[in-house]
Amino acid sequence: MRIHVRAAALVSVGILTITTAPALAANQPSTVQPAPCRTSNLALNWTSGGTAKPGGTHNEEQVNAFVAVKNTGPGACTLRGYPKVTLKMGTETQGVQTETFFPQTSKKPKTVKLDSGATARFTVTFLSGKESDDNIIDPGVAAITPPGNTKAKELRWLWGQVQKQEAATHPGNYVSPVHR
Repeated sequence: MRIHVRAAALVSVGILTITTAPALAANQPSTVQPAPCRTSNLALNWTSGGTAKPGGTHNEEQVNAFVAVKNTGPGACTLRGYPKVTLKMGTETQGVQTETFFPQTSKKPKTVKLDSGATARFTVTFLSGKESDDNIIDPGVAAITPPGNTKAKELRWLWGQVQKQEAATHPGNYVSPVHR
C-alpha cells in the first residue's frame, strides 16, 4: 500500500507542476519591445530650453532649439536614431532651396520607449545666418522625419536665417538622436 501512496503523491506533484508552470511563465516580465513609432502617431513641437531666439540672432553664432516628440497613438512605441531635419525656403513656382542637417555622431542613439501620451525630444543645432552672407537660407519650414520613418511633418521655422553647411568639411548644422 505504501508504494501506491508514493505513486499517487508523485502523480499529484507532477500534475501540480504541469498546471502551475504556464501560470508562472505568464507572470515573467516581457522583454519584447513595442513596435516602432509611426509619423502619423507623433506630434512634433518646438519646446523651451534652447539658445535659439525667435527671428534669429544674425551674428553667425551656433545655437540650438529643442523639438518635443509626443506619442499620440493608442499604445506604446519606440524610437531609435536621428530624425532627418531639412529646412525649406521658397515655393514650388520659384524653386525650393533646402538645407539638411547632419546626425550628431558624437551622441550615440538609444532606444526610447514612448508610452501613449509620453514625450521625448531631440536637439537641432545650427549656425545662425548673417544678413550680408550669400551662403544662407531663410527657411519657412523645417521638414522633420522621425527615425525609422519615411514621412515628414513640417514645423514653421521660428529661428531666422541659417548658414548653409551641407558642403562644409566640419558642418555646424546637426541633429541629436531622440532621447528622454
